[in-house]
Amino acid sequence: MRRLLPYRARRMVGPFIYADIIGPETLAPGSGIDVDAHPHIGLSTVTYLFDGRIVHRDSIGAVQAIEPGAVNWMTAGSGVTHTERSHSDDRTRSRALHGLQTWVALPTGVEDTEASFQHAAAADIPTDTVGQSSVRVAVGSGWGLDSPVVGSSPLILAQVELHDRDPVPIASELPELGVIALTGDLRVNDDTVTSGQLAVLETSAAATLGGSGTAIVLGGEPVGKRHIWWNFVHSDPDRIEQAKADWTDQRFPLVPGDHEPFVRLPT
Repeated sequence: MRRLLPYRARRMVGPFIYADIIGPETLAPGSGIDVDAHPHIGLSTVTYLFDGRIVHRDSIGAVQAIEPGAVNWMTAGSGVTHTERSHSDDRTRSRALHGLQTWVALPTGVEDTEASFQHAAAADIPTDTVGQSSVRVAVGSGWGLDSPVVGSSPLILAQVELHDRDPVPIASELPELGVIALTGDLRVNDDTVTSGQLAVLETSAAATLGGSGTAIVLGGEPVGKRHIWWNFVHSDPDRIEQAKADWTDQRFPLVPGDHEPFVRLPT
């Protein structure tokens, strides 16, 4: 896992408060991903894979395998518990895993909304081409494309596949935007962004993605200052303290059939 947000020099990009690159990793036969039951408040998790498969289970009752190009959007709101595990059919063979998981801070006034879950299949994600380059808008809107996963506030998360002969203008008027270079050496205008880096854009000027490789464009309208502690995000620090006590005393909703073992509150 490579964590790009939060960072000491940049805590959020729009409503995105957390971003982890998963892999790329090759999992050996007999191994697997097992993220035991853990809680969230005040945010939505967004899981997007480039390779491999993960099974999501949550306290809402959702059970969903996510595969490359699909989107899992889980809104924690006032409280949710979930697990993430390798599919049982995959554990006997060698396989790759590569993806991105982000957290989106919920807007003020809906931070304690009811928990919910949304899945969009890869075939439902809108895609367009710019010459031999392409854009997939996984969440939100951009490039004239609207994802079925709208999001909790104006935002975008898009995958851009770049061919060196066909640069892609960043077509978004959102006030805060960032570019994650996943593979290759990419450029934002004349500035190089190397693999594993997050570049925050100056949105008052036009920007174009160039080079060859895979980029993620994410960002949106800011939602205001947020406190983050472990898996909890909220504008009110007292609400986070309450979530700590609720998890310690196991007052969060449970994941049906997959709550044991659960991750203990960090000390």
